Amino acid sequence: MPLAQRPALALGSELSVVCHHRPAPAYPPLSRRLEETGEVLVRVELADDGGVAAARIERSSGHQRLDDAALAAVRGWRCSVPAAVGRAARAVALQPFRFVLQ
Repeated sequence: MPLAQRPALALGSELSVVCHHRPAPAYPPLSRRLEETGEVLVRVELADDGGVAAARIERSSGHQRLDDAALAAVRGWRCSVPAAVGRAARAVALQPFRFVLQ
């Protein structure tokens, strides 16, 4: 069965384990000045080569700049693809990002 037709593995919070290169999102300067905070939940689909095949907002922070920063960060992640039945598999996970001012 072609990879695109195989069901994706559902990962819980394992992205922190399987993604070895995952820089945090940059806090947008305007959001910082406007004191925008919130949590973004991003749905991440990993390709069989360890790159991010797709990312979309599952739950918005309520601020477009914060949502965009989370998406931009995730799209640059590199991961080790989990194996299913002895071969690389697509994987899907929900990744939260909290934007807080300190």
